[in-house]
Amino acid sequence: MIYQALDSELKLLAKTPGVIACVLVSADTGMIFLSSAKSDQIDVMAEAARDYWVLHQKNGKVFEALGSVRNVFIQHERAHLSVQMFGHSSMLLVTISRLRSVDWSSWSANTKKISELLYKLDVSNGKCE
Repeated sequence: MIYQALDSELKLLAKTPGVIACVLVSADTGMIFLSSAKSDQIDVMAEAARDYWVLHQKNGKVFEALGSVRNVFIQHERAHLSVQMFGHSSMLLVTISRLRSVDWSSWSANTKKISELLYKLDVSNGKCE
C-alpha cells in the first residue's frame, strides 16, 4: 500500500510545471526504486546522478559552514538536475526539469508527502525506530 501511494505521489510531483521526470534512486547502490520517466535514457541519467551525491559526501566537510545540504542542483546546457536526499532514508529524489521553469523555493513543500511515505516505508521495513 505504501509503495502504491509513493508511486502516485511521485507521478503527481512529476506533473509540476517544468518537470520532465522524477526518479527515486537508492543512494547506496544507484538502482532505481521508482520512476516517472517515459524513457530509459532518463532512468540512466537518474542512476548516474547518484554520483553527484557521492561527490558531495566525499567533500561535504569542506562546506559544513554553509549548513546541511538539502539539494544538489546542476545546470546542464539543456536542463536542470536536482538530487535531493531524504534524511531518514537512503533514497535520493532525482528531478530533471526544463531550464528556469520550476519554482524551487516551494520544492521542499512539494516533496513533503514523498518524504513522509519514505519514512513509513522505512519503518515498515524495520529501518527506523
